[in-house]
Amino acid sequence: MRKLLLILALLLSAAAINARSFVWLDTVHDFGAFSEDMGLVRCTFRAVNTSDAPVAVVSARANCGCTHPEYPKNAIAPGDTLKVSVAYDAKGRPGRFEKKVYVSTGDGEQMTLRVKGTVIGAPTSLAGRYPVEGGAARYSTTVMPFGEALKGRVAHAMIRGYNTTDRVITPSATDLPEYIDITVRPAQVPPGEQFAISATATTDRCDSWGFVTDSFNIVSDAGAPEKVRISTVMIVKEDFSKLTPGQRAKAPHASANIKAVDFGVFDRTSGHIKKEFFIENTGQSPLVIRQISTPDKSLTVIYSDTKVKKGRKARVEVILNPHTIADTELLNARITLITNDPDHPVQMIRVVGEPR
Repeated sequence: MRKLLLILALLLSAAAINARSFVWLDTVHDFGAFSEDMGLVRCTFRAVNTSDAPVAVVSARANCGCTHPEYPKNAIAPGDTLKVSVAYDAKGRPGRFEKKVYVSTGDGEQMTLRVKGTVIGAPTSLAGRYPVEGGAARYSTTVMPFGEALKGRVAHAMIRGYNTTDRVITPSATDLPEYIDITVRPAQVPPGEQFAISATATTDRCDSWGFVTDSFNIVSDAGAPEKVRISTVMIVKEDFSKLTPGQRAKAPHASANIKAVDFGVFDRTSGHIKKEFFIENTGQSPLVIRQISTPDKSLTVIYSDTKVKKGRKARVEVILNPHTIADTELLNARITLITNDPDHPVQMIRVVGEPR
């Protein structure tokens, strides 16, 4: 009995399908890739009234305000063709889309029509989200900040891109620093689609400490001559979180004998001027000098000792080149000292002077 009921239900369902008034010639339209500057794009869906009575469309509504269906208000006679026009407004909507239109007829039938495609954004529309031009693509920024990264761990950063062409592109990175790896997803970017450039910085492969800057190039497509230079910024710090109270008590301590290197009044036309200061280890364990650096191009910092025993000092020589200081400038720079002192891992030494 149950099997008989199932067969009867299937027969009734098939009969209902065959009894549909309208037979649609197509229910999906793909606009493909087209420029946002085209504005409204339109297509027409057709259906034949196969019943023996006139049937009218009572409503056609889209699932968003950017899609506008139009349909005849009069009934469609038997054997005639119904035409439903659907327009999609691409203005301000770059990227892939897929929209639905729900059509209801007077005899209670419903049909779902779909329109889809990819809008290639116009330059004026993309400028806000992707202000950087780069050949076949545009990018969200030229700076990739990794933030603070503890030594021994990895840091992540990402920028976004957009394919401005009507063809598939394969973005890639060149001239990468040794400690940075890049992944582009998707590897092949369809027309008018977004992509992500994800970067991983492995700090163990980075020789520098503190504020680390580097750069690499992005090529929008294989063989493309245009390159976009991406700057990377990362602050590499030592991880002291696993030190026990006992280890901290026996830790090294870096103590500079001065707070500022003062070159006093000096002549811009003179030769190199040298000053020095000392870093003393007032702690219990050996002091490791990770890095002593300055961003000022007029200064050179030289130090030979990278490991300082308890109670010993390391000598640091600071060399000033007066020729590199502009006429209107005063000497006001800084030297960054990075050590394995857990209480003061980063210290600043000012460098001042008055050229004449």
